[in-house]
Amino acid sequence: MMQSATVLQTESPVKGLPEILGVQMQQIPQCAGCSQHILDKFILKVLDRHWHSKCLKCADCQTPLADKCFSRAGNVYCKDDFFK
Repeated sequence: MMQSATVLQTESPVKGLPEILGVQMQQIPQCAGCSQHILDKFILKVLDRHWHSKCLKCADCQTPLADKCFSRAGNVYCKDDFFK
């Protein structure tokens, strides 16, 4: 027999990070790589777009780009792929 669960609306004592920080979700930047809000300690800004550090990768080889990156035509590359 199939059963369905009933969801009761209650006030949760657990607050989300935006509420704790006193910031609205619209003010928290979204990652250009994964489209998720960036709640990390560090936010990378490349080509006027925000990135999680784990999401900024070379457009060709997918190598994570932590220190340096190069851009052409709106894409981000590692040094080797940029100069190919």
